[in-house]
Amino acid sequence: MIPRHLSLVPVNPFQLAALQAIIEVEERRQRGQYPYAVALLKQLRGGKAGRITASDVSRAAANYCPKNRGGEPKDRYLAALNSLVKSRGDVCPLPLSGCAVSQYFPQTGYRLSERQHRRWDVSYSRREKQQEKERQQKRRRYQTAVAQAEIELAFITPSALTAWYKRQEKRGIYDDDLTDMLAAWGGRFTGLQGEVFNSGQPLWAILDELGGELTERPVAQQWLDAQLLPNRLRDDRR
Repeated sequence: MIPRHLSLVPVNPFQLAALQAIIEVEERRQRGQYPYAVALLKQLRGGKAGRITASDVSRAAANYCPKNRGGEPKDRYLAALNSLVKSRGDVCPLPLSGCAVSQYFPQTGYRLSERQHRRWDVSYSRREKQQEKERQQKRRRYQTAVAQAEIELAFITPSALTAWYKRQEKRGIYDDDLTDMLAAWGGRFTGLQGEVFNSGQPLWAILDELGGELTERPVAQQWLDAQLLPNRLRDDRR
């Protein structure tokens, strides 16, 4: 069996001091104020007993600066060091810096770091799923809007086409999703060439070019256009 004093192999003197302080306090059942912190500072002094000085605390807590009058007092650091050592690194209260855990208890620091990384991973995964859900909902809303545009187009005559197109622009429908339906729609009406919608030009430019072919159609032609709309119920079984 490995002797108890050789069972742990610390990787740095601070870790060794913390482990020896824990052993000393728990084996000797030391009492008094901040027993773990006092034992830790003693180990960092090479095992020498004596009054705790500002230099001792500075050695144990790198962010302690006794010359800073506005800083935290020595007792606050001693209380924090006591909690840190007593909890084996699970508790690292202020005013200690976060690196104190890795300095004295690297294995605990690694575990806490891994736990935090897992939390980030879970949070990232949830956020990705939520964003994907929102993208799918947005895609479905867009597809619904395109389908609605095609339904509306079936009841549109050439003279009302420009107004229909402006509504689709406001809805954010892309021209590419309107081109095919417009090409099929244009072939239904006399005097309109559906192929013009496949010319590759922007739809607003095509509508501007058509101009009077849409807005100045003769009254008789407009009547014929209206007759072509699917606005009457009929029995297809006949």
